[in-house]
Amino acid sequence: MVEIIPLWLINAVSFTTVFSVMASIGTTITPSECFRHIRAPLPLILGLAISLMVVPAFGVAATFAFGLPLAEQVGVTLMVIAPGAPLALRRALGSGADVGFAPTLQMAIALLAVPAVPLWVEIANLILGTKGVADPVAVGRQVLLAQLLPLALGSIVRRAAPVWGARIGTALGRAGAVLLIAAILGQVVDLHRIILAAQLWPIVVATVTTIFALSAGQLTGQLPEVRHAIAVTSALRNVGLALLIATSNRTPPIVEVVIVSYAITAIIIVSAYIWWRRPGRLFTASSH
Repeated sequence: MVEIIPLWLINAVSFTTVFSVMASIGTTITPSECFRHIRAPLPLILGLAISLMVVPAFGVAATFAFGLPLAEQVGVTLMVIAPGAPLALRRALGSGADVGFAPTLQMAIALLAVPAVPLWVEIANLILGTKGVADPVAVGRQVLLAQLLPLALGSIVRRAAPVWGARIGTALGRAGAVLLIAAILGQVVDLHRIILAAQLWPIVVATVTTIFALSAGQLTGQLPEVRHAIAVTSALRNVGLALLIATSNRTPPIVEVVIVSYAITAIIIVSAYIWWRRPGRLFTASSH
């Protein structure tokens, strides 16, 4: 497959996008709000269980239920076992999630992904008969550089210069949105021929799994803002981490296509869910 846009350029834009968005979010985080949810950890534990255990188990089972070929099973599996999409935090906060709970959940998922993802790869090997590997050091590096470091830097900037920190955060957020569009278009341009030839069933599995994750999130927590954070965080998976494992194991190109297709499908469904629960809809319904 000939790359129209160099892969290194797509990767650079993708990393810059995530770093900018997470640094922007870091300028809005209030540590005291995060600690409040650590002291009352039940919703946090439920959110972690759904994102790290329930959604991966459901997604892997769905690949068998819909009879996917092995390569497509691998693609879906890599997505569902990769939790903590960095941009999920932006979507959750931008649509009304609890400003203390959502960052706390995101950071906890990012930290626990370091042991959880390699463990899930080993479980998937037993289930699928594959021989994949996931280096915990590589997973930890991805989590640190793409999430924890920019969040910390953004928080430091905000504390050091409250006024300018807020302005910098806003600018980074806007830049991240533009770069996100560029990164997605870059992936689509390079993979357009294979994407057009992709089968329907992996998209169906992505749809079912995403809806399941949103529903599971909505069944937890006491406050709508907490349920919303769990739902969005569980539904949007970490496409960068999934692609990292796929490329390190030199999987067939169709695996990357399934990963990208899953990510796009999840974004569309979560966007529809966010629209549905906008003020005047879900909160009104939940109050009766």
